[in-house]
Amino acid sequence: MYIQYKDDTGKRSRNSHWGYLAFALVALAVPNGLYVYYAITQPELNAQAIRNPIALAFMLEAMMLLGLFLVHVYRSSRSWTKVLVYLMLSFVGSLAFSYPLYKYLSRRNG
Repeated sequence: MYIQYKDDTGKRSRNSHWGYLAFALVALAVPNGLYVYYAITQPELNAQAIRNPIALAFMLEAMMLLGLFLVHVYRSSRSWTKVLVYLMLSFVGSLAFSYPLYKYLSRRNG
């Protein structure tokens, strides 16, 4: 996802990276907020999800995508530090949170 804003001259604005931050914050608040709420109020749902083969398939897919994104981060940055930062962001939030936040931080820092 690339959010591009253009000014009157048609050039890309320096603020185009803010779309990534907005998406990351929404992803952190909505899906992760729901998970944290139910993990606290109904912790037995986690055990039920692990026993559910459909939910397990989605969890496996998320772990496979995490591996794919980690390869992408390494190939685009050649930095093991950035790979570890991305991995930590993924465990703090979700893939919908960590990737846009990584893109935001990468664009902001150049």
